[in-house]
Amino acid sequence: MNQPQSAENNNEVKIIILCENCSQKLRIPKRKKKLRVTCPTCRHEFNYKRYVFGFSSNNKKPLLVGWVGSLIGFIVVEIIQLSRILATTNTFLNAMITFGAFGMCLGAVMGAAEGFFRKDRTKLYYGLKVGSTLGLVSGVISGFIAQYVFVSILSFSTVDSAPPLALLIFARTAGWCILGILLGGSYGIKENTLGDLKFGFIGGGIGGAIGGLFFDPLGSLFEFGGGTVGRLLGLSLVGMNIGVTINRFREVAIAQNRPEMYRQITRKLPTNSRLLLPGSSDKG
Repeated sequence: MNQPQSAENNNEVKIIILCENCSQKLRIPKRKKKLRVTCPTCRHEFNYKRYVFGFSSNNKKPLLVGWVGSLIGFIVVEIIQLSRILATTNTFLNAMITFGAFGMCLGAVMGAAEGFFRKDRTKLYYGLKVGSTLGLVSGVISGFIAQYVFVSILSFSTVDSAPPLALLIFARTAGWCILGILLGGSYGIKENTLGDLKFGFIGGGIGGAIGGLFFDPLGSLFEFGGGTVGRLLGLSLVGMNIGVTINRFREVAIAQNRPEMYRQITRKLPTNSRLLLPGSSDKG
């Protein structure tokens, strides 16, 4: 880290952050202004700024990844809807295909992000393959469950009346929460540590639930183009929340030296690069 050392600096409160390139833990002064940081392990230089609620400039990448993945997912879902592929399918199959397509796209982008930012083609292709496959499975499962919850809610309504918005929001939130949980688990499997699996479940579920809460209200507020704008905003919020919350839980767990973050799920999958960092063998 490019910081001059002095008696005053030595007495400063320090915080632990992660290198945005190799995820090595770095101890830097706790300041409100932007700092220029150099990782001693990989020599990567980056700017770091701390925001409210513990969020920082390091969250920009997962925010971008979530948005790009949800944007691609939105485009694919819209193409499926316009092509009339789902015109003759039942509601359960419709939901499974829609959620599956979105989950595949978001999972693929989340899985490939590390390899893309590190310019590592091997990691990029591996993450793309694993992320898209597990994302598709996650989407199909969550789509089925979401539709089941939705149908169950409709059963409590009369034939001539639409279910209250609150019940629709609950059904949508349940579906996106389950998708987030499964995508978080997919991310954990790709990362191949018990900690990433655990906090992927937690972070993904919370992120999906937050996105689901606002999905229908956004659709009601932005009905332009037959609701296209509302769907775009809703799906973008879902993807960004899932990406950011998974990353946030992961950062906190690594900063706290949680031992599960250094324990492999299986040796049959590629080793997480975090386990190859100096001193990581002492934490597992």
